[in-house]
Amino acid sequence: MASTKRETTKRGAQASRSAVSEFQPRAKPAKPTKPVKAKAKPSKPSKPAKSKPAKPAKSMPAKSKPAKPAPHVEIARPAHRTLGAITVPSGKLAIFDIGLFGYLPRPALEPAIVTADVPTDRPLTVIGVPVAQGRFTACWDHVAVVLGDGAVASSKKLGEAAVDFGQLICMDHAVIDHWQHEDSLDGRADFVFWGRDAALLAAVVRAPRLEQGYGWTNLTVAEAEAKADEAARRKASNKWLLAAELRPHSHHFQVVAAAHRGPHGAGTLELAGAQILLFSTTWGNGVFPIYQDLGADDQPVQVRIQLATPASQAAMSAVRR
Repeated sequence: MASTKRETTKRGAQASRSAVSEFQPRAKPAKPTKPVKAKAKPSKPSKPAKSKPAKPAKSMPAKSKPAKPAPHVEIARPAHRTLGAITVPSGKLAIFDIGLFGYLPRPALEPAIVTADVPTDRPLTVIGVPVAQGRFTACWDHVAVVLGDGAVASSKKLGEAAVDFGQLICMDHAVIDHWQHEDSLDGRADFVFWGRDAALLAAVVRAPRLEQGYGWTNLTVAEAEAKADEAARRKASNKWLLAAELRPHSHHFQVVAAAHRGPHGAGTLELAGAQILLFSTTWGNGVFPIYQDLGADDQPVQVRIQLATPASQAAMSAVRR
C-alpha cells in the first residue's frame, strides 16, 4: 500500500507538473498582447504630423505682408487747388512779401522782390499743390503760376523770397507804384485785438466780439485811431497780453480780406488795370526759393514758389512740439 501511495503521489506530482507544463504554454501567448499596446503608441506622433501642415499655413500670411505697402505706392499726389488768376500787362511778374511795403522804402524793398518774364496776352492761373502725405498735409508743397503745358524737365532758380508776415503776393511789377499800403481808400478803418487777455480789454472798453477777436469795423479813421490809443493805454497799465491792429481800408486791407474769404487762403484784387493775388504760405515766415520750371523743349511751364523745404519743415516741427 505504501508503494501504491508513493506511486500515486509520484503520478500526482507528475500530473501536477504536466498540468503546469500544459498551462504555461497557454499563458505565454498572452504575453504578445503587450506589443499590441505598443502598436497603439505610434498613433501619438500623428498629432504633430497633423500640426505640421498648419505651420506653413500660418506662415503664408507673413509672405503676403510685403504686399501691404502697395496702397502707399499707389497714393498719388493730391490734385492741385486753383487759387485764382493774375494778369501781368507789363510782362514782368513780381513775387514778394507785401507786408514789407509798410516798413521799407521802395529802394530798399526792390532787392527783396523776385521777378520773372511771363506772357502778357492772357490771365495766368495760380495753383497750390498740397504736401502729399505726412503731418504737413494742410500746408502747400508749392504754389505755382502756370505759364504753359507739359511736364517739367528742368528748373532754374530765380531767387528767394523772404517772408516776415506769412503771406506772398504775385503782381505786375509795374503796378507796385500804385499800391496804397496804409492810406485808407474810403476814409474808414477797422480796429481789432485778440490774445490771452483780449476778453478783459473787451469788457472794459465794451468792444463787440468779431470773427478774429474783438473790436470795431468800418469806423472813420479818426474813430479807429482813438480806439487804438485807448486800448494801448489799458493794455500797458494792466500789463495785459494781447495783440492789436489798426486796419485802414487800403489796398493791403482789401486783398487780405479777400484772402480771408477765399477757400484756400488766397484772394485777388484789381489794381491799375492788373489783377493781383495774395496767398498764405501756410508755413508762416521764412525764406522760400523760387524757380522757373522748363519743359523738354526749354519752354517755361511754370514759376514755382517752393514752400515745403527742409528749413520750413524744421521750423514748423519746432512750433508744433
